Amino acid sequence: MKDVIVVGGGAIGLFCAVRLRKGGARVWMLDSGPEHPTYYAPIASAAAAGMLAPVGDAASPHEGVALESFDLWRAMREGAEWFDAVRFDGALVVRSSADDAAAFALNAARLGKKAQSLSAGEFRKRTGFRARVNHALFVEAEGTLDPLRMLTGLAMQAHALGVLRAYDTDVMELTPTSVTAHDGRVFEADAVVLAPGAWATDKIMSAAPGLRRLRAGKGMLAEVEIERPLGPNLRAGNFYLAQRREDVVLGATLEYDRFDRKVDRAKLAELHRAAEQLLPGEIKLTERAWAGIRPMSPDGWPMIGPTGDGVLLAAGHSRDGWLMAPITAEIITAYVFGNEIQPGWAALSPERFETP
Repeated sequence: MKDVIVVGGGAIGLFCAVRLRKGGARVWMLDSGPEHPTYYAPIASAAAAGMLAPVGDAASPHEGVALESFDLWRAMREGAEWFDAVRFDGALVVRSSADDAAAFALNAARLGKKAQSLSAGEFRKRTGFRARVNHALFVEAEGTLDPLRMLTGLAMQAHALGVLRAYDTDVMELTPTSVTAHDGRVFEADAVVLAPGAWATDKIMSAAPGLRRLRAGKGMLAEVEIERPLGPNLRAGNFYLAQRREDVVLGATLEYDRFDRKVDRAKLAELHRAAEQLLPGEIKLTERAWAGIRPMSPDGWPMIGPTGDGVLLAAGHSRDGWLMAPITAEIITAYVFGNEIQPGWAALSPERFETP
């Protein structure tokens, strides 16, 4: 039986711990954060909007893996401890011109996904908004999750499977087969998986040099009020709206190399003005807002695979941590157990950024 240490208790760490345990490994999960995170805790997974959006405007080098991960979400939901945290209501995508809308539809069709053009009246019926909105499409292949409910459900699943967990535990040193915590405890295993988000010390980066490629990306979200529940996500060019279990959020800003989580009301006001241009008078900002720190990779796609002397890295998921979490866990599990690494999975290796 393999012994594995997973460092990080966000979406990526939890999915990896659960999948490894299902595969037959003994798993320790070490998390520097608290057992019960909130939107205001320093964990990007909790602060995220929770959109699962695998279809974009144009071809992307790793889009096949993103679609594979989306399919895993659908397959894994039934019967899971977190089934009630996820919906697959699709999305309303709004573009600035008929040509841009047509290009989006063509890209969706290339991926085997349908993007249905909507008239202004059809947009009103689907959303309840009064504004006349042109160049909108409905995309079936999209979902939304509630981050805190998902984290709770994943933690319940990990506990039920027998994953051993240590919270409020900072990692001071590591090797490919051991981790030393801040309190002196030493954990030994056959493999170490690093899913630290944007937070890593110099010592950790020395053992896992792929982490040096990451940049912090501060993103802010705001809770908003609308007249009736939205259902599908609404994605326009410069803002989005996502309906979760108990709130609707407006997002999102992005500032590189920022580690502070202070809410900038002026930037949120800019985001609100962008939404107002499309939907005048229909979105009201509340006082509730928060910021998260995303781990941004150079190309926006995660780094999954060995780094340094053999530490396994699962980091740099940028804006798609929740979307890519299931496939990340599959890839990490394949590396741990020495299974076949498919070409699309191998292409996400941290080594892709190394100079030949």
